[in-house]
Amino acid sequence: MKEYTPNVHNGTLLVGGSANEKQQTTASNQVQLLVESFGSKKKQKVMASRAANKVNINSVVGSGELMMSSVTKQEGISVENKKRMVEEGGSKMANPNEVAYEQARKRLLPPFDSNATSSSKVYNAQQFFDEAAWNKVSRIVEKVIDLKTCGKIPDLMTGLLGKKSNHRQESILMLFQSIGDDYTKSGSKYRLKVTFLLFLALKFHHRVSRNRGIIDGSSLDECIGSIHIPYEIGAAFFESFTTPRDGGGGGYIASKIQRDKLHTYMLIMYIIASGKEMRVTSLNQLCKEMKLDGKDASAVLREAGFVVKKNGVGDFGASLSVPLKFPPPKRGKRT
Repeated sequence: MKEYTPNVHNGTLLVGGSANEKQQTTASNQVQLLVESFGSKKKQKVMASRAANKVNINSVVGSGELMMSSVTKQEGISVENKKRMVEEGGSKMANPNEVAYEQARKRLLPPFDSNATSSSKVYNAQQFFDEAAWNKVSRIVEKVIDLKTCGKIPDLMTGLLGKKSNHRQESILMLFQSIGDDYTKSGSKYRLKVTFLLFLALKFHHRVSRNRGIIDGSSLDECIGSIHIPYEIGAAFFESFTTPRDGGGGGYIASKIQRDKLHTYMLIMYIIASGKEMRVTSLNQLCKEMKLDGKDASAVLREAGFVVKKNGVGDFGASLSVPLKFPPPKRGKRT
């Protein structure tokens, strides 16, 4: 029989070459071997066609190598892990590839509520990082509002962004203008806090992008200090988007996957800060400051459940609706 080497090990019939390569015989393997050895050419073609139609996890792709790269490069998917994820996913997601794709999505997206009844409740920026980071953002914004109310500072932008104009990104200024000065309006303080968090994330992103994702420093404190952001927020950024460098050289590095994750968080923060409708007409300015291609940004937002559209003048906007719907896994082209 073709490529058949009988061997018995602990009462189990094994097939294959060396001891390390032997695999337990299954019914499908037995049928395959029988057809290859004794079946007609027509039957062999049918079996080959069936084998070609099996879904390979490596053929499932996301946007910009986001979803499946996260699974295969960072953690790997073993047969045991697939079975475990199927059990966790339940009957609604019995396909291991779909489960793996969903797990990768959860690792790359901010926390979300798939059962939210309004679009503004799907993503909550307060839950993007740990409690210490959000509390720090909240305290700073509340203090600056008090200083403005007392007339000790001319405006909130000066208090939050600093006096130097070169530290003020145009996308952040646009958010300040859309929020206005009346912080008694429902959601205005929340939007201002998210805007400030995004401002700090842009500073972190700029630092990460300068040297291929590498941030040098002998300690976490030194790395955070070099970016000039509050410690609690910097610690949350480093934990979420970087990994300590190997080799004892100190510092941190943001991988391609981690930078993609940072892009996702920042795009969603911008939409949250734009209003509870979770809708923006243009993301072009933010992408320009992030040096992020519009197509990549659109793909990221679609994976997060947004609808992305481009108008006649080249601006692309995004909106989120409920019930939340994620795109299905895409299959790569056969080679």
